[in-house]
Amino acid sequence: MSNEPALDAEGFAGVIAQRILAQGDIEVRGREGLTLTLHVGQSDLAVALDNFYRVYRQHPDQLDAVADTLLKSLRGYDTARTITSFEPLRERVFPMLKPITLLASVRERKLPMLVYRPFLADLIIAYVIDEPSSVAYINEQHLERWELPEHELHAQAMANLHRRTDERANFTVVGEGAQRLIIFNSLDGYDATRLLMPALLERWRPELGGRMVIGVPSRDFLILFGDGDRQILATVAQQIQIDAANREHGLSDQLFTLIDGQVREYEWD
Repeated sequence: MSNEPALDAEGFAGVIAQRILAQGDIEVRGREGLTLTLHVGQSDLAVALDNFYRVYRQHPDQLDAVADTLLKSLRGYDTARTITSFEPLRERVFPMLKPITLLASVRERKLPMLVYRPFLADLIIAYVIDEPSSVAYINEQHLERWELPEHELHAQAMANLHRRTDERANFTVVGEGAQRLIIFNSLDGYDATRLLMPALLERWRPELGGRMVIGVPSRDFLILFGDGDRQILATVAQQIQIDAANREHGLSDQLFTLIDGQVREYEWD
């Protein structure tokens, strides 16, 4: 076992980028945090290293094995299938909430523009292909080559999110009455994106005191609570602000609510 200190996220991403470059046939076009932008075959691919980094942090002496697993995954990336046909991918496309700043990053790198929908506050809905250990963002060139309308992509992605949620979504309930908190923590990459499922959230309204308040400070965290206890509201809102700024994959410090079955930005009294 190595006695060297474990790499932080930035160091890990840098080492992985160097390993990929050393292969000679995969181009690293950009790196932001734990996301690498690669050119594989004929495709631009955004690879999230979060799962790989999580495994590495648990087993720091297995850096070589983690890197080899990633490289094997990239070798198995079927470029032709991804570009030319939507059908084999239909069950693996999902929506994903992302900060709107992602679009500026894509433009700066002169990459094909992502397929997206504006959402609320500082968020957009992007679309991804769910790979075993990463996701690939769907861009406008994909839709053009698939001859697929955006509304069909969105409908399929939402159907897949509902199916996955029914199969594996986990949540934790803490506290009672006005102090009750419901936290979605499936850690499958789509916890915050379940904000797009108002019927799922509506089920919990009777469990909360006051109006429902929703927070999505990071990709893997969605919290529901009520505003009946103003101290709880202020405390949780402050923690959401902190988490949005400091957690990996921070999303938004904005609070949301449900009005007539639709998600809206929460307005303080």
